[in-house]
Amino acid sequence: MGDELVIDKPVTRVDGSKGVIDLMLSRAVPRNHADEREHLVVELKRPSVKVGANEITQIKSYAFAVAADERFRHLDTTWSFWVISNDLDEYAQHETRQKDKPRGLIFQSDDGQIEVWVKTWSEVLSECKSRIRFVQEHLQANVDKESSLRYLRKTYEKYLSGVSWAEEEEEYEDVDSSHVS
Repeated sequence: MGDELVIDKPVTRVDGSKGVIDLMLSRAVPRNHADEREHLVVELKRPSVKVGANEITQIKSYAFAVAADERFRHLDTTWSFWVISNDLDEYAQHETRQKDKPRGLIFQSDDGQIEVWVKTWSEVLSECKSRIRFVQEHLQANVDKESSLRYLRKTYEKYLSGVSWAEEEEEYEDVDSSHVS
């Protein structure tokens, strides 16, 4: 976004408090303009916290603060704000299931530049699994660990001289098997 733009200064919310963002991912989108950007801002809640009115107000206040902030106001940018936890209370369930809107979308600005979403971890993981299944089916791709490692070794061979693959594969298998339940 340019060297002169200070982006790590806190964003002031509508109520005057400072917003602290848990996670922000950004990318340049070379569709129409070189300066076009997409940002994903994620507010992560403890598993024991059900998303409800307070959490929805919090994520919306972040979205509205960013929209009003002079550092971001005139950029060709789209913003997606997500709040994620294990569960939703009854209020949030109603908010996330509105007619003619995708499940989870609770706000979209008139210009489409800002969206606010409420998701559970199970919804996020299910959507990701569906996307990977779609890609695999349509590309007829079957990616496994061995072929992935072979590809990486071949593609980045000149950078990997001296790397001991046997040790790394054992570490990878230990880490991989520790996550199996």
